[in-house]
Amino acid sequence: MRIIVTSLVAALSIAVSAAAAPAKKPPAPRDGVPFILDAGRILLDVAFVRPDGQERRALAWFNMGMAAPVLTSDLYRELGLDRGAPLRLRIGERAFEARADQVKDGDGGVGVPTFDHLFAPRRVEAMLPARMFTDHVLRIDYGRRLFALDAPGAKAPEGLPVPIQLNTETGLAAVEDQIDGETRAFVIDAGSGYSWMRGDIARNLLARHPDWLRAHGAVGAANANMVDFAFEKEGDVLRIPSVRLGDNVELSELGFLGTAPVLGGFVESAFGDLFWDNWRKAAPAPVIGWLGANALRDFELTIDYPNRMSYWRRQKAPDAAELDQLPVTLVRQGERYLVGGVAQPASRPQAPLGVEIGDELLAVDGGAARGASKENVLSALHGAPGERKRLTLERRGARVETDVEVESFR
Repeated sequence: MRIIVTSLVAALSIAVSAAAAPAKKPPAPRDGVPFILDAGRILLDVAFVRPDGQERRALAWFNMGMAAPVLTSDLYRELGLDRGAPLRLRIGERAFEARADQVKDGDGGVGVPTFDHLFAPRRVEAMLPARMFTDHVLRIDYGRRLFALDAPGAKAPEGLPVPIQLNTETGLAAVEDQIDGETRAFVIDAGSGYSWMRGDIARNLLARHPDWLRAHGAVGAANANMVDFAFEKEGDVLRIPSVRLGDNVELSELGFLGTAPVLGGFVESAFGDLFWDNWRKAAPAPVIGWLGANALRDFELTIDYPNRMSYWRRQKAPDAAELDQLPVTLVRQGERYLVGGVAQPASRPQAPLGVEIGDELLAVDGGAARGASKENVLSALHGAPGERKRLTLERRGARVETDVEVESFR
């Protein structure tokens, strides 16, 4: 709130003329509700409604890559969904509802993310999919951190238009992209911290363009999930010089993680890529991946679901240094961060780091890692190429300290 300090003379003058002064205009309504950007993922302060009509506020993750709402078990029961009550909530001034049988009870388990793994120590209690909002026009203003849901036609969209395909059953929306002279389809996923693609597609692209490779092993924001599976730890980070969305929008030097086979190359060759083949069933087209926060955060993105159109208004230039950090791939286990892999830069052979797979990361330059948020840990590992950071590690019960140089993955 702005505080205006006036002199005594001005105050007397205002008091004398107050009767003739026109009434002040009410403040303009906020152009959306604020959101938190946590390691690229959007978190909203949502008013859930209990069966007695009282509001229960909670942080909810907006995820465009999943179809069903997910609530923690405690919130699910508090809202009465275990007794058949509908899920009712409000975002800003707009109310939404879903049947109890459309909502997943409890985070974690097969195909369901665990909120603590992604967001702790921040308390997130729900995941809301785009499926709940496809009667509206969605606006995500990354620059101002504002999220809005408008009625169709309520506001003229800004930005360059790109048609979307929509699966109305799941809410997943996809755009066609031109990469290396071929048309591909990607889901637009503001719920993901980084863009990922099928490993077989990435490997084919890298066979034609080996200079696109930046690292073997996920680093920085590409290390988005920090799970102890090969598809992230052994994936390839690549930058594609030009990705065209429709006829109008070009994304330059866009980074992707090309995933490694989930269960190994032999299983993939016999049965296909189990992760991607299952996930893309919810998409509206044969997609090969998703566009995550690194592709979206430089824009105000508008998605007109009823009219199957997206609009992209660029707000800033892409960050070429987004992945510059220590070359380690992390795995999160509870409050602990373990070294899951040592990323191999494509630019030169990796020198010995003094870091081993299985080490627990205790601190970076004295700042504690255990119990810290994923965003804070990644930020601590980030730096200018050539900068050295002191890592404190725990290795087989012993404390180890080593200085590691920040690598450039541009």
